Amino acid sequence: MDLQSIRERILATPLVSSLPEEMRQRYVMMLLWISQTESVSRETILFKQGEKDAGTGCLILEGMVRIIADEREVKTIEAPDILGEVQLFTPQGTRTATVEVVVGGEVLKFEWDALGNIMREFYTDEEFAAMKKMIAQSAWTREENLAEKLRTRG
Repeated sequence: MDLQSIRERILATPLVSSLPEEMRQRYVMMLLWISQTESVSRETILFKQGEKDAGTGCLILEGMVRIIADEREVKTIEAPDILGEVQLFTPQGTRTATVEVVVGGEVLKFEWDALGNIMREFYTDEEFAAMKKMIAQSAWTREENLAEKLRTRG
């Protein structure tokens, strides 16, 4: 995937698309600086429920993943979307679900700590606080949706 296509995919993610334009452009720049693209094939596990990790995030550029919690498929997510933010807010940083590739494609992998550090440099204090709040809201919304799906599937 070429750089322009990657930029367009990052801009189209739900988290990024809601930002003011200037913040969006800086976010894309920052994410590109700290991330690495990786091709993924069907059945690749991006995250495993219960694992503790150093804070890896993943932006799905192409393809589709399924979210599995407590050994049940909860939902599928199509590109583009950012994943991995929920574990930032869980005790001991554990993954709350397994994420498995259903349709292969390409992802950007990054470390949330690295993203936070670079955001502190390129965002004002107010922008940084707003971004942290948006990431937290995204995490809690995703986690609430996951819990609701698990309840309704019994």
